[in-house]
Amino acid sequence: MNAEGYIEIGFFSGIILMAFFHGILLASIFLFHKRLNAKSNRFLALSILGICVILGYEFVFWLSLEDYVSIWIQYLPIYIRTVIPVGIFYFVVFLIQPKHKLSKFEKLGFVFIGIEILLHIIYTLVSLFTENLVIEEITETYTIMISWFLSIVCGLIFLPMALKRVNTYQRYLYNNYSTTHKKSLGWLKTFLILLLIIVCITTVSFIQYWLGHDDEGDTTFSIITLAFVILLFWISYFLIIYYNWFEIVPIEHSDADKASNQNKLSANTSHYYGKLLTLMSEEKIYEDVNLTLDKISEKLQISSGYVSQIIKENEQKNFFEFINFYRIEAVKKKLLEDDYSNYTIMGVALESGFNSKSTFNAVFKKFTNETPSAFKRRHA
Repeated sequence: MNAEGYIEIGFFSGIILMAFFHGILLASIFLFHKRLNAKSNRFLALSILGICVILGYEFVFWLSLEDYVSIWIQYLPIYIRTVIPVGIFYFVVFLIQPKHKLSKFEKLGFVFIGIEILLHIIYTLVSLFTENLVIEEITETYTIMISWFLSIVCGLIFLPMALKRVNTYQRYLYNNYSTTHKKSLGWLKTFLILLLIIVCITTVSFIQYWLGHDDEGDTTFSIITLAFVILLFWISYFLIIYYNWFEIVPIEHSDADKASNQNKLSANTSHYYGKLLTLMSEEKIYEDVNLTLDKISEKLQISSGYVSQIIKENEQKNFFEFINFYRIEAVKKKLLEDDYSNYTIMGVALESGFNSKSTFNAVFKKFTNETPSAFKRRHA
């Protein structure tokens, strides 16, 4: 606010304000849109609203408007930080397993949130009804410190747990699907890692504050605020613009890895392995874009876990690698044939079972150590 009493919104504060309203809109979409109003998205909306509260306070702080905001609202961002990692964890859990029943340990997130709400109520009541400045200052110091500590603990517990579940889901995809385009949660893994970095920065700031070395506090919080702004736009980009939200494959049963461990290789293993190779070489089932482990198990009339184990024992690959190896070999062969001379490289890839340019390029580079265009030029 300038000397004339007018509010001057600079570049940084303008970005914060834009991210604030963007987050409110995004959370509202997840809460009230019929198609998006799922249990997982409600927890995501809760986390986004938590970020918005922090951004709203930072906007007020940046413009030096704290004196115009009541104490109850002014300290609210401090006492709701636990909502962010806990909400993100529940979002991941119910996104991957919609029917998952939370364990007692997983329910601790609600306890942490409840404690933070209680701390906020305690401080608000003390600040409103006591005239003893010493008591008010002690209450403020300890409730803020406890709340800050709880948010760090929650971040260091629940975010790694969420990351572990995403990694499990990724393994599930690679063991059961021949293509992961628009199913992969790689973007969410990156999002969680960035959140963990924010928690680590917050931890350092907390230690500095505790030791009385908080000279860089404003800079640290500016970095955290900017990180939250980036994360809000990041998640909206992947969830709405790029990512097809409705192709997530819920894990309603155990991973194929676990299922396969329960199946001992029988004397018929070589027989089924031979039939599998026949399906690949003669029937060319890898050309099916939507090929899954279950489809192959139906053709072989054995369990999907058994098929997965046969592939691992004989090929030392997961299902995704096994199928796409055949697809890459088919692409390499077709690129050298006159019948496909008028096809583009991506056209050949589509004919061979790929449905994503990014996946095709990544897999081709993995198996050949060169790009498709480089391979074609080298054999021209």
